[in-house]
Amino acid sequence: MKKLAAVLSLLICSSLSLAEESTKVDLDFGDFTSVTLMVKAWDALGAGDYEDAVGYTQKCAELYEEKAREMQASLQAKPDADAVNDYWALNDVGTCYFIRGEALSKLNKDAEAIAALKVVRDDLYYSQAWDPKGWHWSPSDAAYPRIQMLEARMEHDF
Repeated sequence: MKKLAAVLSLLICSSLSLAEESTKVDLDFGDFTSVTLMVKAWDALGAGDYEDAVGYTQKCAELYEEKAREMQASLQAKPDADAVNDYWALNDVGTCYFIRGEALSKLNKDAEAIAALKVVRDDLYYSQAWDPKGWHWSPSDAAYPRIQMLEARMEHDF
């Protein structure tokens, strides 16, 4: 009888575990290019799918951060409009760290959000993001006030 109860509880536990795993949705990374991952991260952030946004940004960093850091090291200033797209990895990974910070902030993971925003502010500061309205903007510059706000929120425990 004890063996039967043990077997039944093992079956129940394993079926619960399988049910949990089947509810997890794998992210579609598309063609795995940095721009695809960045766009998917923006889309997920805009849709309120913050965990997905974090997943896309993580994959982008995993695949392209080394190249982004090489590009950053090769620069003395932000590239001008004629050359900005030559620094695709830097731009996409820097933007992804900004998106990651925003998504983590929405998930109330302020310490992690600050850490992500500090990567773009301190390490990938020449990255630029394209605004569909027709210009580039600096994720690094945008990270400064977000970091200050998040640090103040942590300090005052809003």
